[in-house]
Amino acid sequence: MKEISSPRAPRRRSIAGAVVAFGLVAAACGGGGDGDSANSASAAQPVAALPAIALDRFDGGGTVTLGDFVGRPLVVNFWASWCPSCVAEMSAAFRPVQEQLGDTVVFVGVNIQDSRSKALQLLEETGVQWISVEDQDGSLYTELGGLAMPFTVFISADGEIVDKHNGVLSESLLLSRIEDKLLG
Repeated sequence: MKEISSPRAPRRRSIAGAVVAFGLVAAACGGGGDGDSANSASAAQPVAALPAIALDRFDGGGTVTLGDFVGRPLVVNFWASWCPSCVAEMSAAFRPVQEQLGDTVVFVGVNIQDSRSKALQLLEETGVQWISVEDQDGSLYTELGGLAMPFTVFISADGEIVDKHNGVLSESLLLSRIEDKLLG
């Protein structure tokens, strides 16, 4: 019997390589953002306590920690001026949702590893009115498990992390996550 070499073995390797390469590029550029489970972490992953990392406010109002917001639902979004996906998400999703729910939910924008002047310029350009802080060394981002930019964390009023999303959120997906995870 003649042996037939399988054309699938090399193909599997190339597909696997492409998947890995796509994952690295997606992580660097902001991920998929389609809301699939690969981009989120659910409340099933227990979190002992919110990190007590103090972050400087852009408005000169001192420092804050995430624990300062316990008592109200909280959405924390990590962004940077060097991240095109972050810039798009700020205008297309966060500004309109924050305008709609800002009296009910606290929104905190965490600028990560960025120049303060570029960050301030972007805040002005996008019109986002959230509490803005900076995480220069990325310690809060790392502590919360960020894998891609932008990165969004949803925290209940009692201080429990109930969801995380790596990648871009659309306005409808952001609104849906807030309603399901924080207000539902």
